[in-house]
Amino acid sequence: MFSKEDYVRLLVPVVLVSVISGAVGGSIFTKRQTLKNPEKIVEERNYVEESDSIDAIQKVVPAVVSIVAAKDLQVFKQQPLNPFAPFENDPFFRNFGFQFQQPQQQQDQQPETKRQKVSGGTGFIIESDGLAITNKHVVADTGADYSALTKDGKEYDVEVISRDTVNDLAVIQLHEKTEDKKDRKTGEKKDFGDKPKALPAAKLGDSSKLKVGQRVFAIGNARGEYENSVTSGIISAVNREIQASDQGGGMQETLSNLIQTDAAINFGNSGGPLINLGGEVVGINTAIDASAQGIGFAIPVNQFKPVLESVKKYGKIVRPILGVMHTILNKDKAKELKLDGVEYGALITGDRSKKEFGVVPGSPAEKAGLKLDDVIVEVDGEKVTEDNTLQGIVQKHAPGDKLKLKVWRAGNTFEVTVTLEERQEEQTTKQK
Repeated sequence: MFSKEDYVRLLVPVVLVSVISGAVGGSIFTKRQTLKNPEKIVEERNYVEESDSIDAIQKVVPAVVSIVAAKDLQVFKQQPLNPFAPFENDPFFRNFGFQFQQPQQQQDQQPETKRQKVSGGTGFIIESDGLAITNKHVVADTGADYSALTKDGKEYDVEVISRDTVNDLAVIQLHEKTEDKKDRKTGEKKDFGDKPKALPAAKLGDSSKLKVGQRVFAIGNARGEYENSVTSGIISAVNREIQASDQGGGMQETLSNLIQTDAAINFGNSGGPLINLGGEVVGINTAIDASAQGIGFAIPVNQFKPVLESVKKYGKIVRPILGVMHTILNKDKAKELKLDGVEYGALITGDRSKKEFGVVPGSPAEKAGLKLDDVIVEVDGEKVTEDNTLQGIVQKHAPGDKLKLKVWRAGNTFEVTVTLEERQEEQTTKQK
């Protein structure tokens, strides 16, 4: 028989065990209850992502402009046709006395000219006074006049400040539309009105931080008809190189170090911004692979920053030139070409039959003693690779800058110093 004291001693551990078990059970039960509502967690996460996307887009859309090119084109008036011409010599109608009255002939007229829209594209404002960026091919026609339409429907005249000789970039300036086009202060005639004030400007990001899989949005004047169209996608790849041309197959050039994205870039989106979730511009929509779907390309915004500084300093885009034709090497290509002792760099190459010299006559490269089949392996200590191209390195500098090149030639390595010069308009974009 248990005494009262024995019963109490046994009861206490049982109660403690029950309390502890209940606490553990409650904890397990609570976790199970939380896991019963995963849909709510996913829904909340999606809501946050959607909210971030909307916020990012709304930050940039006011700075995006639709660019329209217009020209005076000749219009010919057609002479009126004689509806009875097929029956004039028909005996049936002649026998019954039908008389055909000839329509009054119009005198030959000179062709008339009519202002017509010939193309459309996109740009975006980067300074509150209306300084903006677009693609070179959007404003390539020097015989056209350009205008820009903002989100609020206001129209501005566009002055093309400078077209890049290296990249598919152009800097433009928006101006107030004015009839007399006179300077308000001096009264002198001028080609454009005053610069606007306090326009919304897009914030430039850092394209060197982009990661494959990162979400991005492309904004532009899709097909030249749908202003401020937004498409979404991801960064598919970086450091792409393509041979680009316009829709007519003209204006071909090599574009390097591009961002590849599956965000739809339609005709007319060219020159528009590619933005990240922070509402920062990370690229400029430039080209699409017309033979495939979901393959678009954008120029990284970091390639544009030196262009902006150049315009502010010189009033135009000034680019440096080294003066070599080259192909980028990797380990496999170097092995294929039997270049023992080198696995990366820029191999100087050319085609004399096409007058494409490996080393451009009179260029900084020739003055420094570079020759055909030399391999530039480093520039100021930076390795020249597929991800860090010679063009990309050179274009970070300005005319007059001195660069120390590490060069491989027939098994030997040496260093030379070159002084970059200003690239002239007629120099091919293939020369670096």
